[in-house]
Amino acid sequence: MYLLLYRDNKHIFSFYINSAKKKIVIGGEEGDILFPPDMHGHELSLRREFDFKTRQYFWALYPSTKGFAVNGKEVKPGDPFSGSDVVSIRDFSFSFSQFSHLGAPSAGGGRADQGQTIVVDTERTAYKSLLIESDGVVKNFSFREGREVLVGRKKADITLQQPDVSSEHLLLVMKSSGIYFWNKGKNGTWVNGMRVENGELQEGKYRFLIAGKHPVVVTVVRERVAESFYKGSLAALFEKVEGWLQKPELFGGHPIILFSGESGVGKEVFAEFAHGICGRKGEFVTYNAAAIPETLAESELFGTCKGSFTGAEERAGAFLQADGGTLFLDEIAEMPLNLQGKILRILEDWTVRRIGETGAGKKVDLMMVLATNRDLAKEIAAGRFRKDLFYRISTLTVAIPPLRERREDIMPLAKHLLFSLTGRETRFTGKAVTVLEGHDWPGNVRELKSVMTRFAYTGKEEFDILDAAF
Repeated sequence: MYLLLYRDNKHIFSFYINSAKKKIVIGGEEGDILFPPDMHGHELSLRREFDFKTRQYFWALYPSTKGFAVNGKEVKPGDPFSGSDVVSIRDFSFSFSQFSHLGAPSAGGGRADQGQTIVVDTERTAYKSLLIESDGVVKNFSFREGREVLVGRKKADITLQQPDVSSEHLLLVMKSSGIYFWNKGKNGTWVNGMRVENGELQEGKYRFLIAGKHPVVVTVVRERVAESFYKGSLAALFEKVEGWLQKPELFGGHPIILFSGESGVGKEVFAEFAHGICGRKGEFVTYNAAAIPETLAESELFGTCKGSFTGAEERAGAFLQADGGTLFLDEIAEMPLNLQGKILRILEDWTVRRIGETGAGKKVDLMMVLATNRDLAKEIAAGRFRKDLFYRISTLTVAIPPLRERREDIMPLAKHLLFSLTGRETRFTGKAVTVLEGHDWPGNVRELKSVMTRFAYTGKEEFDILDAAF
C-alpha cells in the first residue's frame, strides 16, 4: 500500500506503508511527510483502527489543525479514509494506491492504476542523465534504463562519510519516464524541504538533505544533442550495442567492442554510449594511438614504477585508470606491432604490468572499446596489424556509415547541434537545406559541427544559403 502525494494535480512523492505501520503523520514539526516551509503549522494524522462490527482494520483521519478536507468536505476526527478517498489542503492532496506510480503495472501498456485518484501524466521521455553534486564535487551518470545510483556511507556511487548516514541511504533508478528514488536510510531523506520515502524526478534541479542535514543536489538533464544520434538512421546500431551489453554473461564480464568508420562519423559517441549503458561505475578513459608518440605509448597505456628508468615516477597508465570502467582505444591501426602484442596479452588474461614491475601485475575489470578509420583486413595484408589481435577484438563489431550515405540524418543533426550551441531553435531556408543535404561531407559529423559552430558565432536566427558555404 502507498500513500500518494500530489501538488497542483501532479504526483510528487509516494510513501510506502508496510503492514506494521499504525500511524502516519502528515505535516507538523516531525511528521512522516513534511510540508514545505510555507505550510508549517498544518498537521493531520492517519491512524489504523479496528472496526468491531466488520472485524476489519481501517484508516481514520485526525486533523490537529483546520484546513483539511476529504472528498471536498472538512475533515472531522475519526473520519474513515479508504482507497477511493482524496484528502486535500490548499494545493496538496493525498490518496491511497496499490501501486507507488513507480513502474506500476498497467493493462495493455497504458497508464498505471492510480488508485482511483488524480490522473498523472506518464508520457515517456527519452534519454536522461544525472548530475549529482556533493561536497563540491559533481559526478555525471549517463542514462541507462534501470541503472541504479546509490548515495550512502559505504561502497556507494556518492559517498557521505557522516555517521548519521546509512550505508545505503538513497537509491535513484533511471527509467525512460523519469528518475525514481527511494529512501533507505533510518534517519530519513528530505527533498526541497519535504521529508519523503520515495518519488519521481523529472527534468530540473532537486535539493536533497540526507539524514536531514547533508546536502546533495541532483539535476536531471535531457541529452538533447545525443538524441539526434539515437533517433536517426543509426538507431538500429545503438540498439545492437545495447542488446550486447544487456547480456554480460556472454563476455565473462569483459566485453570488447570494435567500431569502424571514416574520421568524424561519431565513433567516440558510440563509445560513450556503450559506457553509459553498461552500468560500470568507473571512468571512461580515452587513449588516442595516433596522438601519442611511440616512445611514450607504453608508459601511457600501462603505467610506470618509480625508478624503472631515469626520471620515472609511480603512475597508473590508461588500463589501470579505466579499472572498473571503460577504456576507449581510438585509432588502433596506428599502434606499432610490438604494442599490439602487449595489448593482446592483456586481453587474454586481463592482467596489467607497469613498466619496471617485477610482480604478477594487477587484474583489471573493464570494458574495452576500440575504434579505427582504416580497413583492418588491408592493414593485416600489408603487415601493419596483427591477425591474432584482429580475431580477438572483432567478435562484436559495428561499421558506422558516413554521413553522405545517410542524408536523412543531416538536418536533424544540424538542428540539434545548433540548439546545443545557441540554446534556441534555428530556422533554415529551403535553399540552405538543399545545399546541406546535397553536400558529401567528407569530414562527416565533425565537419557538420564545424559549419554549425561557425554559424552560431554570427548570432543570426535564420540559416541561409550564404551560411552553407564550405
